[in-house]
Amino acid sequence: MYKKIRLAVMLFFCGTLVDGAMVKADDDHKNKYEDKYEDDEDEYEDEYDDEDYYDEYEDEYDESGDDDEQKTIEKGTWNIWTRNLTRNKEDLPFTNSKTVQLKISTDNAVRDIYVIPKEGEFFVQGKVVSEFLGAKASFYKTSKILEVISKETKLLFRANTNVVYENNVKTPLPAVSFYINEEIYLPLSAIANGLGYVVEWEEKDNMFLCQKLS
Repeated sequence: MYKKIRLAVMLFFCGTLVDGAMVKADDDHKNKYEDKYEDDEDEYEDEYDDEDYYDEYEDEYDESGDDDEQKTIEKGTWNIWTRNLTRNKEDLPFTNSKTVQLKISTDNAVRDIYVIPKEGEFFVQGKVVSEFLGAKASFYKTSKILEVISKETKLLFRANTNVVYENNVKTPLPAVSFYINEEIYLPLSAIANGLGYVVEWEEKDNMFLCQKLS
């Protein structure tokens, strides 16, 4: 009887040691993974964290004057991203912030999005809409940068600027992005057009309908 009790005690302690070693190994692995993720994110944010990297086009235009041929001013519409500076924008279909539906014409999927009309543009949650349109979106809180990647396009947005890097080319946004409720809000035209869609407003359905550009 004594031998059986002694054997049971030894097995219990051996099991405890093994479980402790496994837990420690799991914790070490988790810590290494989290450290690597944080290091990678810090390195990424440092690369694009320079304020000069996101100088606003409005400032550049004001300093360069009207003779800058590379920066033209055109009449803008809320659903077309001209990739040029715009003035005298057309009227929006609605002017009050509200929740509407977003739909892709070739897909049955529909989702609700919150829209903020501002500066002649419809602002939407950049990450939410990008992912709905099939792109991979990563948000970096420290620098307030949103990276959007699809098969053919990479877009880099930063809150409180009117600049986007489209496939590493610095390009003006039609209005200044902003950050609210831990989300970057971006012009719907910039996200949709940048990912290969054109957007139309369907009043009767309270819906934005996205159609693939041919």
